[in-house]
Amino acid sequence: MGATYIMKNRVSLFLIVVLLLSTFSLTSLPTHAQGFQESPMLAAKVQAGELPPVNERLPETPAVITPFKEVGKYGGNMRIGFTGNNPGWGGLWYITGWENLVAWAPDFSGVVPNIAESWEVSADVKEYTFHLRKGMKWSDGVDFNADDIMFYIEDVLFNTELSPSGPITDWLPTEGRDQFKATKIDDYTVKFSFANPYGTFLYTLAQWNGRHITWFPKHYLTQFHAKYNDKVDELVAQTEGVEDWVGLFNNKASGPTDDTNNYFNNLERPLLFPWIPTSILGANTQMTMVRNPYYWKVDTQGNQLPYVDEVTGVSYQDSEARTLAMINGDLDYIKDPAGDDRITFFDAVDGGAPLEISAPVSDGGTTNTIHFNRNAKDAELGKVFGNKDFRIGMSYAINRPEIIEIVYFGQGTPSQAAPLESSPLYNETLATQYTEYDVAKANEYLDKVLPNKGADGYRLREDGQPFSFVFTVSNDLSWGGNYVQVAELLIGYWDKVGIKATLNSVADAQAVELRENNDVQATMFTGEGGAGLTAILDPRYYTPGSLFGLFGNGWWAWYAGSQEAVQVEPPQDIKDIRNVYEEVLKQPTQEAQVEQMKKVLDIAVEQFWVLGISRPGPGYQPYHKRVGNQPDTWIAGWIEGVQKITLPEQWYIKE
Repeated sequence: MGATYIMKNRVSLFLIVVLLLSTFSLTSLPTHAQGFQESPMLAAKVQAGELPPVNERLPETPAVITPFKEVGKYGGNMRIGFTGNNPGWGGLWYITGWENLVAWAPDFSGVVPNIAESWEVSADVKEYTFHLRKGMKWSDGVDFNADDIMFYIEDVLFNTELSPSGPITDWLPTEGRDQFKATKIDDYTVKFSFANPYGTFLYTLAQWNGRHITWFPKHYLTQFHAKYNDKVDELVAQTEGVEDWVGLFNNKASGPTDDTNNYFNNLERPLLFPWIPTSILGANTQMTMVRNPYYWKVDTQGNQLPYVDEVTGVSYQDSEARTLAMINGDLDYIKDPAGDDRITFFDAVDGGAPLEISAPVSDGGTTNTIHFNRNAKDAELGKVFGNKDFRIGMSYAINRPEIIEIVYFGQGTPSQAAPLESSPLYNETLATQYTEYDVAKANEYLDKVLPNKGADGYRLREDGQPFSFVFTVSNDLSWGGNYVQVAELLIGYWDKVGIKATLNSVADAQAVELRENNDVQATMFTGEGGAGLTAILDPRYYTPGSLFGLFGNGWWAWYAGSQEAVQVEPPQDIKDIRNVYEEVLKQPTQEAQVEQMKKVLDIAVEQFWVLGISRPGPGYQPYHKRVGNQPDTWIAGWIEGVQKITLPEQWYIKE
């Protein structure tokens, strides 16, 4: 085995066993000879001749899930509430999706087999050989095997029309990506060969980044691919909103360039998920999903998962309506309950509402990050935003204790974006610099950049015109419900030091469009990268060129080769800084990765890329008391798949 290390967090200790240099596989898996049980819903279809027996629907060695608290029971309809018009980002992607080659262990102690049954890694961490589960099937009953992965690599990632900028994806390192090679060893074995050592690959696969490798059903998607269908233009002509076969393919595949969540709008697309859509949201307020009869996981007693038969996603206009529905017992689960509803929910429990509340621990390093876009189309703004003294002054102007008291109910302490104290990557300077509320210091630093003021007291640009910028924030995110409130406070603080900012509160769809067009001047986002090694796995606030590193909005688009977003090539000094992070990925051991990442964080201290607000306070997660197998606590964050690390396939309805 490789090295081990201890990762602490605010709740408990986790032993992280390094899996990178060894073969890893599960033992004591059930076999067909032992027999399996299934939901009565599916058993009835078997009896009617509509489905083959469960033993024929499962792979030879299913993935075995240990229930959190008890073996559940079959049946029921689980009701998930979200705000807005995107079921996936509203919570269903994390509850009903997110199945990659490997998965996080529920205690976040490393990766475990998932779609891949086992793997081997070369000593130089350049080659990874994955063994798939024989007999595993897509939701339409067609085998999932190595051909599906090779189709993605050869016909999507390396197809010059679908990927005109080359093989660019968020799991493939920038350096040497053209030399990456996938080899089909046999129908259930695939080898990935990288040009350089890639010591963090398994951890990358467990994240969002790993979604595409097992995302493309070849048998379904070849009909939309010009290489396989010489009459694909006929399908293009029949499909509204697409202009060519590339647009058609992305639409039907829900990727690689379309929003992955678009599969909620395509009821024909085969999936590997526990539930599959049976109706779309559209103009309705509800969409439905039903259990996947070919889902490839079982519990420790051989019961095919999931336990729950059906899922209903319910859209609400705002968080308040969703909260009321939850308290009334009309919903079973919501993602990201609003921070200012904490007292409301606890009071509701005390008042007899049919709720339980668990305590997730955020993996974030700060509650909010503030980004000044150095790629702003207004060159003068970009120049000012790129001046570190400007960012220092803007940081000193923020009354963080007041935000903590007003928005976060006194929970948390002032902090920049930085790994937590419990992380082996903790950097005290990065976490604490420029966090004091000091108007005098704020003016001192801002005077270095914008020394002149107009008669109204606001600062002036070099050309004598008033200096101002638009502060764009999303107002309909279930996980960003406090953005507008925080933004209004920030604008007030900055106003006191002569900086005029205008709030642009928009729906997330518009915010995405603005980002893709590079029309965002300044914005606010999340605070990933706190617990354990998450700063390595999601470095968006610690190094330029990462997804959602909105302080250099166009840099990420350039690195990713995005065809939807405006690309801005970084200057050489930014490329050099990014290369320091790329070296982290090459290290063969956790210790070496940590040491290299510390260099990245030292650069982040000097560069001061983004502004943070405060350390996250204790989280809370309400759920209907009829939903079983909920964890009392867990590490919650984007890297962990949010709810996915709690294994929703083993949730069950008690009634």
